[in-house]
Amino acid sequence: MVYTVVMTTTVMNVKVDADLKNQAQTLAKQLGLPLSAVVSGFLRSFVAAGEITFRVDPPLRPEVEAELLALHRQAQAGQWDEFSPAFERVDDAMAWLKDAVETAE
Repeated sequence: MVYTVVMTTTVMNVKVDADLKNQAQTLAKQLGLPLSAVVSGFLRSFVAAGEITFRVDPPLRPEVEAELLALHRQAQAGQWDEFSPAFERVDDAMAWLKDAVETAE
């Protein structure tokens, strides 16, 4: 038995910023996809979920990024002085946090 799926397509004209279109085409090409496949995928997701989510992760402030990188380097080097210990029980963690807050004040 042979099943055949017939998909009809249509042309959709959408106005978008030219630079955004070029960036999207470049990224899609890097992923080996035509831009139409990306748009179709977004539309399918929108229809299936009945909702749309726009997510734009804001860049970190330079001082926050620098602090996170410094902490990451400390962790990689095994310098754990600035980090909390591991806890077996929630009560122990809460007591440690309470003490840390009181000490900081």
